[in-house]
Amino acid sequence: MGDKNYRKRTRDPVQSDQKNEAPVKRRRQLSEEQIKLSKLYDDLAAESDDVRFDAAKELILKFSPGNQPAAKDVETALGRLIKGLCSQRKAARVGFSLTLTELLREIFGQREITIEGLDLDVASLIKLVEEKTKVEGNVPGRERRDHLIGKLFGYKAVLQSSIVIEPELSMVCWNKLLDHIYGMARDVPWLREECGMVLVEAAKSLRGRKEYEECAKEMIGRLSAFKLTSIPEAVAIWLTVQVDYGDVLPDGVWHSKDPLSKKERPRLAKILKENYQGAQEDGSGEPVKSGVASPNPTFAWNLVLSEILRRDGQITGAKQESSKTEFPQFWIDTVDSEYAMLFLGNINSQTIGNLFASTSSHERKAWGFKLLSSMIIQVPESALPSLFSPNLMRTLINQSKKEDRFLHSAALAALNSIQAKIQHEPKSALPIFVALSSKHGSIDFDKITKTKTLEQILSVAEDDVLKKIVRHLNSLILRPETEEQAIADSRRQNIADLLLNTIKHYRRYEEASDDLAEKDGWLYKTLEVFVEYAYFVPSQSAKTSKVPLPALSDRTRQIFQERLSSCLTKLLSVDVGSRSTFALTIVGMIRSKNASSKSLDLAFKADESVTKTLEKASQTLDAISAKGSIAGNKMAAEGFILLYSLTLLQVYNGEGDAVMMLDDLDVSRKSMLKKAKGTAEEGSDVFVEIVLSFLGNPRTLFRKIGEEALSIFASEITAEGLSSLTDILDTEENVEGQKELFNNQEDENEEDDGSSDDSEADSDVEMVDGEDEGSEKDESEDSDDTSDEDASGSDDGSEDDAELTQFNNLLAMTLQTSKPDVDGEAAEDTSDESDMDDEQMMALDPHLSQIFKQRSQVTSKKKDREDAKQNVVQFKAKVLDLLAIYLEKQYSNPLTLNVLLPIVRRTRASANKQLAEKASKMLKTFFDSRNKHKAPLPKPDDLDSVWDVLKEIHEEAKLGGGAKIHADACSSASLHVVKILIGLDKEHYAGVVDVYAATQKEWFMNKKSPLQPMLFTAFQNWSLNARQQGR
Repeated sequence: MGDKNYRKRTRDPVQSDQKNEAPVKRRRQLSEEQIKLSKLYDDLAAESDDVRFDAAKELILKFSPGNQPAAKDVETALGRLIKGLCSQRKAARVGFSLTLTELLREIFGQREITIEGLDLDVASLIKLVEEKTKVEGNVPGRERRDHLIGKLFGYKAVLQSSIVIEPELSMVCWNKLLDHIYGMARDVPWLREECGMVLVEAAKSLRGRKEYEECAKEMIGRLSAFKLTSIPEAVAIWLTVQVDYGDVLPDGVWHSKDPLSKKERPRLAKILKENYQGAQEDGSGEPVKSGVASPNPTFAWNLVLSEILRRDGQITGAKQESSKTEFPQFWIDTVDSEYAMLFLGNINSQTIGNLFASTSSHERKAWGFKLLSSMIIQVPESALPSLFSPNLMRTLINQSKKEDRFLHSAALAALNSIQAKIQHEPKSALPIFVALSSKHGSIDFDKITKTKTLEQILSVAEDDVLKKIVRHLNSLILRPETEEQAIADSRRQNIADLLLNTIKHYRRYEEASDDLAEKDGWLYKTLEVFVEYAYFVPSQSAKTSKVPLPALSDRTRQIFQERLSSCLTKLLSVDVGSRSTFALTIVGMIRSKNASSKSLDLAFKADESVTKTLEKASQTLDAISAKGSIAGNKMAAEGFILLYSLTLLQVYNGEGDAVMMLDDLDVSRKSMLKKAKGTAEEGSDVFVEIVLSFLGNPRTLFRKIGEEALSIFASEITAEGLSSLTDILDTEENVEGQKELFNNQEDENEEDDGSSDDSEADSDVEMVDGEDEGSEKDESEDSDDTSDEDASGSDDGSEDDAELTQFNNLLAMTLQTSKPDVDGEAAEDTSDESDMDDEQMMALDPHLSQIFKQRSQVTSKKKDREDAKQNVVQFKAKVLDLLAIYLEKQYSNPLTLNVLLPIVRRTRASANKQLAEKASKMLKTFFDSRNKHKAPLPKPDDLDSVWDVLKEIHEEAKLGGGAKIHADACSSASLHVVKILIGLDKEHYAGVVDVYAATQKEWFMNKKSPLQPMLFTAFQNWSLNARQQGR
């Protein structure tokens, strides 16, 4: 027992030692070199290109013959690389395949240096690929799939290394590889395309050398032997071999040995579509196994289309005859259209649909979009239009227009590829734009598809291309490809919008500023198109080709006028030396065409007196433009050029008041000249009225011109002129106020109605959102603080209620029923005599019609009141903008004091909220900017008027209805006047204190006073700061 225990005790330590030594022994077997090698193999599967490349480089150097590696190590490395091709890791096949290919080329591709003891040739290498990629036992489908792919990649590496044909051709090995690959293509449909690509690359590797002709022949011969003639990959192989080895091609497979022959188009289209039924030329042979559905078209499509383009390139290069090119018709025959196919031995024809045929599946149409995306990058500029074939365009438009369409994303991807093409090759913009906007496309393309494709093309097109596109768009205006007037009007409006957006979004104004106004430039040509269709009609002697069909409607002509106005709005901000350049250019175009064109007549017809006024204004405009200044003032000249040009355009637009404005402009101009001589009269006041009339125009351009002109002539404005502006701010916001501001309101309403169908994005008509005053309630209980506007609004509501009651009473009396009671319920009528027969009802018809007509008029009046209020608010907002410009330019002018109170009144609690906020911001900006620039304070001569302003501001402070915004405005305005008074004489401080004290006493005694105490605290704080700073 003791011995037994002893043996166990002596054995345990021994076993323990063995266990401890075993791992040490294994670590000795894995040398540093082996660990490094293992790391290199692992790096071959890395997703990083750099890591894979570095690992491949090291392995190739290590096992190349030049480093004299051991034969056994080389065989092990080759086996390891072949096995790595079966890995499931994403980048493994790329890294292992690259390394294997290059290593095979190093080992077998030369004879100078060999590896001693390496008993391996190309034949045994092929066998090694088979062995290492063979699937043994019952393995999952995914693993079986990986081994099949690895096998193909192994054969691919052998072929790509060229060791089969160099340094010595081995037909046995070549044929053996072909048999393996063709067998996989036949038996493994999902691997067929990859097999085809390997064979195509193998055919290209022969490089047309005569000694390899037999290789090409064997490759072609196996297409029939393996019954693979009628698959897309077979077509790709055939065409590749045909380029260099046309003599080895057998007869009887394709007409004239050419799959691209016109007679083979139906069959070729069917093969490329992978519709193998009946694809065999003679109907014989076993059917080809169908592959799995693929989301992408086979590579054969690109190869076939590229071959057609190559042949066309040879034709045009040799003969310069593009009419004989094959690609346009080939695209139609194989991609776009439907055709009838007659099979041998069958008298019945069958209609075959290509990728974009109406009968094609979504999957095939998706192929078509992807082909478009790939081919648009490859085709030359001359072939671009042929890609946009009828059925393709129909499908592209239909699938782009709605997000719920099955191929919406595919269609948008195709449109993105079009944009990419233009970005890469800007000159391609012209053929693509023409294709999308005409023939099989539509000028409404963007509108239909809800994209900005055409607009984006125009935004990136180069200047010379833009000029050609403008010419194309002009042809579409003349012939909009429809005879229906409504459709023609819509298309012409879309063209006008496209041209406007081109001017708006042009990106190279700064670079091309010197060339923009040139008569041969794209911008001049664009403005010329606008001018012709906005202001002219074809003359009796005009050629038919120059006459729009159908004729331009008045509405379309108005659209072109409005879009031209929007163009000028944009061009005002373009620096070309003078802001008046383009306005003057447009007026010059009109006058020039009116004087010299034989094919155009001015649409505007004027009587003799108006014509004389136009001629006089034009001469004045020429004189100002030639001299470049008025009374030595260049800015004044520019301002008058803008005003004259825009007023002339208004005359040509048919606006009667614009003729009188020309006379007013002449008065204002002469007044400025007299002022320079010391004899000025009322011209500056007339100028303000002109600016106000510009503001009355709803187009943004006229507002901007008015603001620009006032900015230029701010120093010329008198107290009376300012009063013309400030009086508007106190106008009632109702129908009476509207009549006071706009004498021609009815005409303006008619114009607004006529342009109601304009798109907001492209219209030059300005919309200012006014807010209902009803939302701002007076917090004060003092009835004296309620404005007339609120009272009128309340009256309007009462008037509406009275009219509604009257309507109900009339209706009840007519129907001989009781009127509704206060709860809205009619008194119950149990009399059967209240029922009326048909004759009685007929007799009531005229009375009912009259009653409802009156009710309609009541509703219309209510809308008129709302519109009137909105119009007045909008106009006041524009006047505030003008006053803001005046304050900015004339902050040291004593007349600015005249502006303060009218603006402050707009901040009352009862005032329109939008105007109140605008007025408050104006005052704050004025006071802040004056302090920021340290501008000198105004120094008025009339001291009494300054004291009056201060007292009036304090009186106004009591009328704000408790609104903080009004209290802020009054406080700031009051301090501004205080600073002016103290700036004139510090002794005025005592008087200022008296004014504040009187106001504060009244506030203290009246507990209901709406006046805010911040008026006093702000003055106290200012006084403290001013005293400390020694003012």
